[in-house]
Amino acid sequence: MNQLGPGAVRAEYDRWDEDPIGRPLTCTRITRRTGQIATFEFVADDRRALPHEPGQYITVSVDIGGERVSRCYTVSSPSTRPYSVQLTIRREADGVMSRWLHDNLRVGDRVELSGPAGEFSTAFHPAERLLLLAGGVGITPMISILESIHDLAQPVDVVLVHNSRAPEFVAFAEELARINAENAHVRVIQAVSHDPDGAWLGPVGRLDAGMLGENVPDLLDREVFICGPDAYMVHAESLLLSLGVDRDRIHQESFVLAGAEEVVVDPTAEGLHAVTFAKSGKTVTIADGLTVLDAAKECGIRIMTSCQNGICGTCKTGKISGDVDIAHNGGIRQREIDNGKILACCSRPRGPVVIDA
Repeated sequence: MNQLGPGAVRAEYDRWDEDPIGRPLTCTRITRRTGQIATFEFVADDRRALPHEPGQYITVSVDIGGERVSRCYTVSSPSTRPYSVQLTIRREADGVMSRWLHDNLRVGDRVELSGPAGEFSTAFHPAERLLLLAGGVGITPMISILESIHDLAQPVDVVLVHNSRAPEFVAFAEELARINAENAHVRVIQAVSHDPDGAWLGPVGRLDAGMLGENVPDLLDREVFICGPDAYMVHAESLLLSLGVDRDRIHQESFVLAGAEEVVVDPTAEGLHAVTFAKSGKTVTIADGLTVLDAAKECGIRIMTSCQNGICGTCKTGKISGDVDIAHNGGIRQREIDNGKILACCSRPRGPVVIDA
């Protein structure tokens, strides 16, 4: 097995991380986890290391139907095995990228990956006692964290509570059972919301105070990481706060570039811009410096978004009229901009604009 010393790994990480355009990687293995979840493994043609911190994400970019599509996905492989990148992805009925990957990607195909990014990682929030809360496919960063800790034999006390809809939706069951059996510092609690056959041996029900009290009595002493569907993360955070967990010790996965600058807007500024959403028939006036995505949220209009920093392209939408400043990070091509496309997350109106949403 190829190995790199710490200094060499850091150098490789910097080379990988500093490439905002991305690199074409080859798919070498596809592993089905459940009926709708699969792991796609990629390697570089030159077999160069692709290091990441456990819990970070990368951006996948492919051409679908003549358009460039980019989405962010968490790396599910551990940081201790840097010569491949594994992405564990659920096929979503309305997910353009996830459907394409599940239905079209084959071993030997090449796609463009860029990153890694994100600070949802024990590397940025180290602690001797961890609580990992995962809902459904939110297990992906957690398996990376657990495998990394296990590979390095780190004496970190970890409790994982993984909630799935039903037994057939549990991903990484064998891997988690192995770590739980081999590592005395790790406890894995698998729970399901529904058990129609009555065959499930673990807890049945949603994440609640009783489940945490029974399995994590030292909850207040742990650094907590949460990942899962939006509703799950909102519920989990609210539950933790109600139980007295310090907000600063709660970390949630968010596809945002580390170190991205926050735009501070003066709400009393004179510059105001009207943003009209043609399909929805709504108009809102926003302060100078706010984005089209901010306007959409103000109106209650749902625009799909992921990284919110102009890298993934998820929030790409049409601009019918008006001018905007687009400060993107590679998530849109110039020809798309020339054809009236924008990224809602990083497009700031210069005046009145009309959006095709």
